[in-house]
Amino acid sequence: MNARQARLLDALETVLERLPLLAKLTRNEKPSGKTRGLDSMLELRFKDGARQRWIVEEKKLPVEPSAAGFQAVFLSEAVAEFKADYAVVVAPFVSERSAEILTRAGIGYCDASGNCRLVSGPIYIERSGFRNAFARKARQGALFTRGSERVLRALLDPAHKGRSWTVRELAGASWPGVSVGQAHRVARRLESEAFLQRVHDGLRVLDPEKLLEAWVAGYRFDRSREERFYTPIAAADLRERVTALTARAKRGTPVGALASFSAAEVLAPFVRQHRFFLYWRGDMKALVKTLELKPVNLGEFVVVYTPYDEGVLYPPRVSDEPITAPVQTYLDLRAAPGRGEEAAQAVFDKHLRKAYTQ
Repeated sequence: MNARQARLLDALETVLERLPLLAKLTRNEKPSGKTRGLDSMLELRFKDGARQRWIVEEKKLPVEPSAAGFQAVFLSEAVAEFKADYAVVVAPFVSERSAEILTRAGIGYCDASGNCRLVSGPIYIERSGFRNAFARKARQGALFTRGSERVLRALLDPAHKGRSWTVRELAGASWPGVSVGQAHRVARRLESEAFLQRVHDGLRVLDPEKLLEAWVAGYRFDRSREERFYTPIAAADLRERVTALTARAKRGTPVGALASFSAAEVLAPFVRQHRFFLYWRGDMKALVKTLELKPVNLGEFVVVYTPYDEGVLYPPRVSDEPITAPVQTYLDLRAAPGRGEEAAQAVFDKHLRKAYTQ
């Protein structure tokens, strides 16, 4: 064991030794058996006479999401082989995504700064937020560029549930299309974060709900320009006029769609809104004339967004009305003030949950 590994194990022991219920903590020699690569075994003796044996694996480098799943399987097998009670990974840094994967598998973790999750028998310790000098700089933003988001919409489309992809297919399914090179870069990034897995017939999404939530965290709704209007026309009539106006556009070239709460009223009516929301990238003069819009600073009834990218108008597949697709609607609602989160949940429950959990 080198000096860095010793310090990592010391960090874990420091956390455990603060427990009032612990009587003694003993570090044993490296266990030997069929499962190779294990580093230490900790014996925990409690004041009530109970004991636990923990397998500890010490990593020299940060635990990456792409390796965390394999690590979890490896340690679960070791727990069974050595008849241990628990297994823990100690590493300089454990990313949030890696922590999720380990936690789901019932494996504990502790980093060099004392961020940890340790749950076994009477022990429940969860600590986070301690600054870590080994934390890699977040590259998550690379997933949420315009081109990358076009790929994500295709991957998270509930119509594609359970599908395996080649990179070329993924590039073609993105809307508008992206180059094979760009699709490849996005796929590699998703693999490194354990959101994509290579299977015998291509690439398959892992944990689509977590991927969607990561996108929510990185989504910037303010990239779309907003204009506010008043109109004397009722919402139901507005929907009909927008439908007629978009139908006159060139086939295969969407120019607009009901957005946010207005899209949610079609997808999963739940929250009533007094305003009408619309994405529009077509002829603005035609829209103003058809909907009888008058610009206002306050008291608007119609909010028109110029989409930051054509991909926002990804085909919805679930309605003949021009609306944003369920994934885009969910993103926009999660970014909306007021009751946006409730409306987003209704859309998720009706259109996304079943596809993401099968």
